[in-house]
Amino acid sequence: MTADLFVFRDQKVEPLHNAPFFEEVLEGNPSTITSKLYHDEERGLISGVWQATPGKWRINYKVWEFCHVLSGRCVIEIEGKEPVELGAGDAFIVEPGARGTWTVLEKMEKHFVIYTQ
Repeated sequence: MTADLFVFRDQKVEPLHNAPFFEEVLEGNPSTITSKLYHDEERGLISGVWQATPGKWRINYKVWEFCHVLSGRCVIEIEGKEPVELGAGDAFIVEPGARGTWTVLEKMEKHFVIYTQ
């Protein structure tokens, strides 16, 4: 396998609107834009930029995800845990099996890395 460097600003992709969408919207009329800037199916890795408008929806994670919030604010509440508010500069990981809610308080943007295997 050949190693390479993928600089996000150099990647040209067509953003996906509302894909994947939410399990169940609970409040508002949120929409998303996802730009998959790196995708390696063999290793189960996807990375890029995700944006969302305010709203609240259910989450049920089937994958491992690392996130770094670039702008905006959200609250993530995992069942059985206290809600956590996150904003610009915060980084976090959501593990497979995490269930609960995700609320975008103000339009947000994040970098993400998803591991699917």
